[in-house]
Amino acid sequence: MKQRIPPLFAWIGVFIAAGGVFFLPMTVTVLSVKNLDHPDSFYFKVDPSERVSLCYTNSMYDAPVEEIFEVRKGDIVLEAVRTDSPAVMEYYGFEGSGPVQTINRSLGPAFSIQTSMRQDQSLSIGERTIDLHALGNPGDRVQISVEDVSLASFLLSRLIRHEDTSGAIKKP
Repeated sequence: MKQRIPPLFAWIGVFIAAGGVFFLPMTVTVLSVKNLDHPDSFYFKVDPSERVSLCYTNSMYDAPVEEIFEVRKGDIVLEAVRTDSPAVMEYYGFEGSGPVQTINRSLGPAFSIQTSMRQDQSLSIGERTIDLHALGNPGDRVQISVEDVSLASFLLSRLIRHEDTSGAIKKP
């Protein structure tokens, strides 16, 4: 006797296959935040020209600094540096006055920073804020990169990597 597949399951299989064909060629831009010294990494869908900011305290002058980036297709552009400290601005080589200095310097698809030994560091992507200390230990290297990935692989990674990130990611 031949076993028949119920028609409902057959239709579900057809829809899954059709959806895979539809999602496979579509790509999304993601910002990847990886700890290079530990296996921790996070992926965030970003829109083209979305702004991202890195906030930290300058260790030499104990002054808050915000670096503002724009995420572009395959590129991260440092747009501006903001601080109220003239000493920090001078340290970074800015000759103008004022709390914000524009730069517009392309950093390529990725850049790395070292997590601070003492001061707070955070990366803001839209309404999401990532505490970089929560990714690992002080002194760890963190790479921030922009990548284009298929929508199917992004959705699959979201399903597979369903872990508790509440310690590292906050929404105000």
